[in-house]
Amino acid sequence: MGQATAGDGRQEVDQFIASNAIETVELAVVDIMGAVRGKRIPAQVFRRSTEFAISSGLFCLDYGLDVLPPGGRFTWATGYPDVFLVPDLVTLRLVAWRPGTALVFCDVVDRAGRPVPLDPRRILRRAQDQARQRGFEPAVGLETEFHLLDPDDLRPRRSRNPIYSLHDDSYLWPVIRDVRAALDAAGVVVEASEAEYGAGQVEINLGHAAPLTAADDLLFFRYAVKQIAATHGYLGTFMAKPWADSSGSGLHVHQSLRCQDTGGNVFWDRATEGLSERGRWYLGGLLHHAAETCHVAVPTPNGYKRAVSYSFAPTHVTWGVDNRSVAVRALVHGDGGTRLEHRVAAADANPCLVVATQLLAGLAGLEKKLEPPPAATTDVYATTEAEPLPRSAAEAMTRLHESTFARSALGDEVTELLYRLGAAEQAAADAEVTDWERRRYLESV
Repeated sequence: MGQATAGDGRQEVDQFIASNAIETVELAVVDIMGAVRGKRIPAQVFRRSTEFAISSGLFCLDYGLDVLPPGGRFTWATGYPDVFLVPDLVTLRLVAWRPGTALVFCDVVDRAGRPVPLDPRRILRRAQDQARQRGFEPAVGLETEFHLLDPDDLRPRRSRNPIYSLHDDSYLWPVIRDVRAALDAAGVVVEASEAEYGAGQVEINLGHAAPLTAADDLLFFRYAVKQIAATHGYLGTFMAKPWADSSGSGLHVHQSLRCQDTGGNVFWDRATEGLSERGRWYLGGLLHHAAETCHVAVPTPNGYKRAVSYSFAPTHVTWGVDNRSVAVRALVHGDGGTRLEHRVAAADANPCLVVATQLLAGLAGLEKKLEPPPAATTDVYATTEAEPLPRSAAEAMTRLHESTFARSALGDEVTELLYRLGAAEQAAADAEVTDWERRRYLESV
């Protein structure tokens, strides 16, 4: 099963449940925001059933968990009918922090058994399949930043910037240790963890895997962090920019392709010891479609406050070799380590949609032989002629809505839903009166 079990059949599932004394199975579905939702099922019910009903309304929520304005196939007019969760048995894994509990990711189908187009895992699986149909085996490694906060005042318990320190953030180690142990029990590889650029901020790097597996692992990781942090008295958050005066949190997508025939890294040129021609074309596709798919990578108005000058978050459609200020960082380390790191996404993005759009953008670049612009070799925050990334959610969601590429990658229904969700979040943000506004204007005249 690639996670906690060894196969993908019912016999292996029964053995896993018995050997781990599983009492409850969590049926996990990924909503459009990238949140894990679902149901908890007694193990004996899980063993005898193949699909489980749930309201289609789970695909129609905003970040405040209000129902979005009508649109698409699931509305008040249709009564939000049931859709059905079909367990993807290869994803069954232990939930180590809850005794007797396992989790399985599910695909979503309608009453006739047809895949529901709004299912983010379906979109990523389709992109993964397209890469394989072209003779490539894609690999993705995800690294994400997050904050551990005091739940009462929503601030870090210490104010010092701990960047790469082995002692300044040691007070958070009990949380990180338990997260790592939970991931290990679920078969999720952790390559490293470190203190990041803001107080209370941590980064954890997950091992590379096939795209859908990598996204599942990140979703499970976020699920684990939030719950394990709470047991230690912390609030774990993947919010993109919690405070104006501190570092935001990103989701960096490392990606490469291997040739199915030879097993070699498609991005590595052994003769020049540099990025290959096909690696450049893939890079060209990532850059060509970066701005029009930015709303997928940065889905909330808050996320656009993260990408400012000298923040280590990109502001323009740029690339460079081992450069952390650009949109796509090329890492050239032989056959085993050559890859492209896409740095635009915020930590709260939906990893299924982010990886799908990036993989398909790269494949489009390969197909069209898109050459990237020259690599950045100077301070891109100070001066660049490159196209700027969208500066606001309003700009980004409009560009996504008008994008032919996005509609081909995501489908019309998901593109429309992302637009409606973005519009709802922007309207909510525009209507809010903040503490900053009160401090600045209450007594100004």
